[in-house]
Amino acid sequence: MRVTQNMLSTQLIRNIQTNYRAMSQSQEQIASGKAINRVSDDPVKSVQIMSYRSALAETEQFKRNAEDGQNWLETTDNALDDLTQVMQKVRELTIQGSNGVNNKDSLDTIAMELKALKGNIGNIANARLGDRYLFAGTDTDTEPFVSGEFVNTNNQPLSWNVGQGVFMKVNINGMDIFNYKSGGLNLVETIDKIAGELEAGKDPQQYLDHLDKQLNNLLAHRSIVGSNVNQLEMMINRLDQTELSTKGMLTKTEDADLAKVITNFTTQQTVLNAALSSGAKAIQPTLVDFLR
Repeated sequence: MRVTQNMLSTQLIRNIQTNYRAMSQSQEQIASGKAINRVSDDPVKSVQIMSYRSALAETEQFKRNAEDGQNWLETTDNALDDLTQVMQKVRELTIQGSNGVNNKDSLDTIAMELKALKGNIGNIANARLGDRYLFAGTDTDTEPFVSGEFVNTNNQPLSWNVGQGVFMKVNINGMDIFNYKSGGLNLVETIDKIAGELEAGKDPQQYLDHLDKQLNNLLAHRSIVGSNVNQLEMMINRLDQTELSTKGMLTKTEDADLAKVITNFTTQQTVLNAALSSGAKAIQPTLVDFLR
């Protein structure tokens, strides 16, 4: 086949353009730090990268949910710890009022302390995390304890999505604590009865058994909260590992090997210079070159 000057020039330009494209791609990889900057660079790996990014975003959301659930449970446990201390103080005062050596003034003083503690119970029942009430079920924007009594009847669970198909209950039903009854009386009603007995000069010892049952019920729910906190901690640890693993696969697939890319760029630059030099010699001089 006869090779003309025009064919040689066309091939030379095509080869130089190929070199420039390769250099441009390498330069872009160096500047961005990414091996793939558009889908056309590598369609198969681009799909993998999108999949890794989607999985990473999902894992990060699960982790945020788990951490929020953990905060909810830990705040709930703190509130229940305060309630435990209040109930223990109520029990101590009840024992103190039933020792048989108190005069009327002492009994009245103990009764006043009990009524003050009842106010603390109301504050605990209305405990919040941010602007959300802990013991109101799904009615987190409505005060559950009003006018000296626990009025909330919402027993719906609050569940956080912490994994694929995994939902974790993070709340405690307030009715199971503040409206739990022993002897037909809930916690506040029991304290009212004890205070009334003391004000009447009577022995309130009969209510100690009810207080103990209330306290045991509270400790049972605290145990549930503690177990759920442990489960969420393990879930967060697993999500941390999944996040780290996914980031590693994403980095391996997406990030450029800068040492290799820089070496390729240098090689391409050398090839381009050689192509330009050889092209200058291969293209025949024109009449204009001789007239210079």
